[in-house]
Amino acid sequence: MLVLVIAVIAALLIPLVTHGSYKRLFGAEIHWGWLLAAGLAIQLGLEYASPPRRYWHNIGFGLLVASYVFTLAFAARNLLLRGMSIVFIGIACNALVIVANQGMPVKFPPSWRDKTWTQATVKHHPQQPGEQLLVLSDIIVLKHPFDSVMSYGDLILAVGLCDLAYNTSRDPRRRKRKARQPVAQVSAHP
Repeated sequence: MLVLVIAVIAALLIPLVTHGSYKRLFGAEIHWGWLLAAGLAIQLGLEYASPPRRYWHNIGFGLLVASYVFTLAFAARNLLLRGMSIVFIGIACNALVIVANQGMPVKFPPSWRDKTWTQATVKHHPQQPGEQLLVLSDIIVLKHPFDSVMSYGDLILAVGLCDLAYNTSRDPRRRKRKARQPVAQVSAHP
């Protein structure tokens, strides 16, 4: 979650740093935004108001998969936005490992095992022997001051959000004008 928050903040700063336009960024035509809102709401609900543990592997897991279906459908519908394909790949990587293992396996350092925030949830659980696609799971450890674990899907998603913010904050007509400008001819005469 921390990586996503940092990525969103970075994406929001990109137009400022690169002289893009917030008007264009926030005025971009987004389709099916309700799917994104529903998917994120389900994930936040599972994170902060989890169902009782006995329902994690049926109702909880079903809701988690539904949240990824919603966010993937949103990203797929908006693939015409430059950068959204990278966002889609990041979400798909996380969804793939979650579906394969009925949750995201997390590789915690041994010193973190006693922390309350490392306890299993509907979405995350400590890595177990025999789980699949562990290379896509939460294996990238960020120690102090972040004390967080993330996946390659999270990194891809973060890069995609920044790319999306950069491209969406640009004037598409300017890009087309630059593409039409002829390349300067180099004269062979001295």
